[in-house]
Amino acid sequence: MHLAQDGLVPLHSVEAEMSTLGAMLYSERAIEQVLAIVSEDDFYLPSHRMIFMAMKNLASKSQPIDPVSTKLSLIESGHLADVGGENYLINLLEFVPSAANATYYANQVLERSLARKLDAAGHDIIGIAREPDMDADDRIDKAERLIFDVGNKRLGRDFVHINPLTKEYMLEVDTLMEFNEPALGLRSGFHDLDDMTTGFYGGDFVIVAARPSMGKTSLVLRMAWHVAERERQPVAIFSLEMGANQLTRRFASMISNVSPGVLKRPNLEVKEYKKLADACERMYDLPLYIDESSDISALEMRGKCRRLKREHGLGLVIVDYLQLMKGNKKTENRVQEISDIARSLKNMAKELQVPVIALSQLNRSVETRENKRPQLSDIRESGSIEAEADLVMFIYRDDYYKDREKPEEANTDPFRVEVAEILIAKHRNGPVGTVKLGFIPGYAKFENLKEGSY
Repeated sequence: MHLAQDGLVPLHSVEAEMSTLGAMLYSERAIEQVLAIVSEDDFYLPSHRMIFMAMKNLASKSQPIDPVSTKLSLIESGHLADVGGENYLINLLEFVPSAANATYYANQVLERSLARKLDAAGHDIIGIAREPDMDADDRIDKAERLIFDVGNKRLGRDFVHINPLTKEYMLEVDTLMEFNEPALGLRSGFHDLDDMTTGFYGGDFVIVAARPSMGKTSLVLRMAWHVAERERQPVAIFSLEMGANQLTRRFASMISNVSPGVLKRPNLEVKEYKKLADACERMYDLPLYIDESSDISALEMRGKCRRLKREHGLGLVIVDYLQLMKGNKKTENRVQEISDIARSLKNMAKELQVPVIALSQLNRSVETRENKRPQLSDIRESGSIEAEADLVMFIYRDDYYKDREKPEEANTDPFRVEVAEILIAKHRNGPVGTVKLGFIPGYAKFENLKEGSY
């Protein structure tokens, strides 16, 4: 019998494994339930893994599963004698009293499998801790990754056959054909933008870039609000520039349509108080999580996101902003450091299967051109960021530059609605182009220009 590294027999239950396999031989419904819970790697005894694989292969071909068909499958693979012969299959069928408890048996197998994986991860972590040539950040990241993978065991598979992927895709096609409802990603709440991007998808690394005062933070906060309130998805906001209290004030102003400077003057009006109270009421229970660490690396960020996803779930990550992050390790120059950060954020999006939106500053060269609409080469340390990003959006407000160039003609109404352009300069999975939104300077708030749901 296989022993663990400490000389003890790893946790397992032969009875639970036999009951699971027996239930599969007993009932077609039990087969579907079990296959949704465990895989062959979760069985401790090699013979049980072989039997499970034989039944899994029959199920993949939509063939009946019973002792006879399973026996023939094992004969074909040359493993019938290894599992104890035909008599053992009959014993499995007779061992389980009822297939009604198949889910319970399978979960018992899964729990012990995870305990064995956790035990193995613990020994690996001890080895990592004793590795002399590894720095502390790498040790912590590798240890966290091992634990995270135990809880998300299916993420560790190297390859996925195209068969289930094709079936999943065809279900989306059938849904569109039958209900005329396209499969969209996480919506931003700006319907024209969502029409062009079809939403943000798990694994997407999105860059929102602009010159200072263009409204980068305001745009992504409005997206975060929509995702948390309307989509009911948890949002992690890493605010490296502003404190959590300041962001909360921005949210309250955006929701209430009360100027963020209202607390800096006396005599708060009753109607303003009511609006702010209503906004706070809406904010209390939203799944918004703010981290105000001003000096954070991609490794630290990924660890925090792993824990948040495990404890509360995670739908979207926002980083404000990328150039303020520190690198995981020392590099020759800042360009290389930013390249490593961008790559780490993309990897985090893929690992956690959530969209990651990072804000980015632009070079001053924008200000020297007659046409000040940004382009990809304007992103600071642009080559590495552009290469990693799936989607790059720029914010451009013509009124901002007009007011600066001709202040005597400037519109001084802070609550006017300006037209802001969202320039989609790179879109790995869709078209590029321009989307127009409304911007209200007095509230630092973006909104839809056309009628539609927010």
